[in-house]
Amino acid sequence: MVIPLFLFYMPTSEALIRAVYNHNGISQDFDALPSHFGPSLHREGLLGYLMEARPANACQPIDAPPSANGSFAAFIALIQRYDCPFTTKVLHAQRAGYHAAVVHNVDSQALVTMLSEKENMKEMVNIPSLFISESASTQLRRIFHYDPTAYLILIPECHWLSCWDVRYSCQSNPQTSRQGLPKQTFPCFQTHCHLFSHIHYLLFGLTLVIWGVALYVLCCL
Repeated sequence: MVIPLFLFYMPTSEALIRAVYNHNGISQDFDALPSHFGPSLHREGLLGYLMEARPANACQPIDAPPSANGSFAAFIALIQRYDCPFTTKVLHAQRAGYHAAVVHNVDSQALVTMLSEKENMKEMVNIPSLFISESASTQLRRIFHYDPTAYLILIPECHWLSCWDVRYSCQSNPQTSRQGLPKQTFPCFQTHCHLFSHIHYLLFGLTLVIWGVALYVLCCL
């Protein structure tokens, strides 16, 4: 039974982006994959305001986000894939003053894990970054075009065994700064956990159990 338990402890590699329409509290969720460089999202997530990178691919230094004037509002850069390494894109967002980066695919709905080609650049990244599909980026643009006061919550997904201690982080009336941007307080959300969504882990564990029982029967009985 050690092997199946070990498999259950394997963490998921997914995350979730929640776009909240600030004026009425309606939200929409998008699947995302975190990068293999830079810090992980904190368990309570990251709330921020989405800004499209200029230039869009962030292969050169990008424009800084607007000044928050002392508020706790975070800013998240939306960046186009290709033309340069992922670490270059995220570093340009970091240096411009963004608190996180969301890179989107181009002409594809596939989610890929962003890797770092150079170890020295990997060590320079100190903001979290996620990867989303092209359709998700299109919808996010529409949301923020329709409602400029909308905001994002970047939510890490936990492994199911750690979710027995899940707590809700709530603010019934999220505070806003003078520019109408959300401060770093959170509307109610629950960290997402999967016991059965990653069914391949369960099937793999079951297969190992069957082989283990078969070997025990052949060798020991």
